[in-house]
Amino acid sequence: MLGGSKLELSKKEAALSVESEYAGIGFRFLASLIDGVILGVPLYILTVVFTTVMFMGDPDVMRIVEKNQEIVTEQEILITLFAFLKIFAIIGVFTFLVYFLYYTLMESSKWQATLGKKIMGIRVADTEGGKISFGQAAGRFLAKSFLSPILMIGYILAFFTERKQALHDLLAGTIVLKK
Repeated sequence: MLGGSKLELSKKEAALSVESEYAGIGFRFLASLIDGVILGVPLYILTVVFTTVMFMGDPDVMRIVEKNQEIVTEQEILITLFAFLKIFAIIGVFTFLVYFLYYTLMESSKWQATLGKKIMGIRVADTEGGKISFGQAAGRFLAKSFLSPILMIGYILAFFTERKQALHDLLAGTIVLKK
């Protein structure tokens, strides 16, 4: 029975290599660039609007802005700085959640791809070529967000691994395939 499962796994791997080709770093980079534009432009607009509304809606900041700028106290500078930090934190958390949900929901969906990957004709799969779970997509996103950018080592690995896997793919047990 154990030998049968090994044979079955070998058939799956053989079918995977015949049916699909691993996506190279160029396809993946362009897909990421497209996703960056798709998410970045609307988030930039929302950030500008949200920052303006929050900053101008803060009564302490508006009082400082409306007074004579030649006599600004250290306390007023700190109030303004903390208002910026509060807005920055809210925007940072919101942006992270948008990116997290976009990548995890899209890559674990029946599409197995974000819009950028879909446009580039690539998809994220488990190591046997099947659909990944939400948990795998979440792990892949978190690893990509926090580990892969460090000295770009996570991405550079894709040049040297047999299945063109980046660090986040290796950690999540995923591969990226051309459709």
